[in-house]
Amino acid sequence: MNRRNLLILLPIVAGCMSPQLIVNGQLDQSRIQDTVSRVSYASGLPVSRPLSVTLVNRAELQEIYRERAATAGESDYWAARRTGYAAMGFLPEGPHDAQEQIGLLSRSVAGMYIPRKETLYVVGEPAVSEKGGIYLNSMGDLGNELTLAHEVVHALQHQHYPDAFEQAPVWLQQTDASTALQAAIEGDANLRAAQSMGLLGRARDPEDVIEMSRDSTFQPLSDASALVRERMVFPYVYGYRFAYHEGQNGLKSLPASTEQIIHIETKGRSPFLAIDLSQFAAIGETIGCRVMFQDSMGELLLSIWLRSLDSTTDQSAWNGWDGDRWMVAECGLSREVAWLTSWDTEQDAVEFEKAVTKVASEWQWRANLKSALTTSVRGREVVITSGGLRQQIDTFTQVAKRKRVSTRGELAAHFPLAR
Repeated sequence: MNRRNLLILLPIVAGCMSPQLIVNGQLDQSRIQDTVSRVSYASGLPVSRPLSVTLVNRAELQEIYRERAATAGESDYWAARRTGYAAMGFLPEGPHDAQEQIGLLSRSVAGMYIPRKETLYVVGEPAVSEKGGIYLNSMGDLGNELTLAHEVVHALQHQHYPDAFEQAPVWLQQTDASTALQAAIEGDANLRAAQSMGLLGRARDPEDVIEMSRDSTFQPLSDASALVRERMVFPYVYGYRFAYHEGQNGLKSLPASTEQIIHIETKGRSPFLAIDLSQFAAIGETIGCRVMFQDSMGELLLSIWLRSLDSTTDQSAWNGWDGDRWMVAECGLSREVAWLTSWDTEQDAVEFEKAVTKVASEWQWRANLKSALTTSVRGREVVITSGGLRQQIDTFTQVAKRKRVSTRGELAAHFPLAR
């Protein structure tokens, strides 16, 4: 899904492309065939099935997103997710439910690919800001061509790496792993699309790409908050660096955490601690607590969460992440949270605990938690609980199921009850 024309990926290309991709509200079929051929060559992925390409406007795009959400039965999931993230104090950094997500995507996306329909879409209208302002496509037809190339890569990825598009239930409560997967997919599409536009063997340095992405003048949605923009841009720019270093191996062996994306050049695919809280959730039911939602933040979301509570939080607070799992439960009339995190070193754990202690009151106020939050450092682990679960902290840490994993398959296997 190409949410913006990433100027950072392409220098200005001399010369003109004739005919244009979109003429009088129609897609030129010869340009589509030419783009598919160039993308297939650049990506090394042969076309095994004909590609379906459709031009849509933004109203039609919104209906496509609504249909997809309804087909996937996401309403219950989004309600539970909203409850969970509200309890973690995330509400000011949207979007948080299906309708907000649909609104954001339908006004900003330049193209998309839907695996279920095996159809890719090119949006024939410019992106629109939240207030209705139009973001002009400064790349013109070249931007449309890049969008098409990006989505063609996705279609070819789906034909050759179907596992990357799997939608098993286990991933609905694995935000960190899902973001890592998105980065692998989008980064590969950015790299291959750029190469197909005439940059074969001369891909832009990924560090330059990351640096330029911080300049909002290169992005639509410049009126969105910095953290929302960062979350949206991450899969494209850090995913580009991941694809730059991993090549096709990035899709042959899928990443399992955003840490593996962020630190691919220095740490590689380093293993991390997967934490399953299913047994504690079962115990909670015996004391009148019903788990509403659980998830893993990972390094990326953890950094955004801390900075959303305190913009001055130092990077040392999330560096050294080694795994985490949090859960939100209703215990009687009270909403409670419990969070187990693991760190590379004891010093990393201490630094995270200090950062959380600093933002605890803001978190409690923003999440409307009735009881104060307690943090406890236990070697390389930090445990955080609200008042209603404080007496269960020893049980919480004892029954948590831990396993070091490196791959997406190993992560999924660790959560059999979520299947």
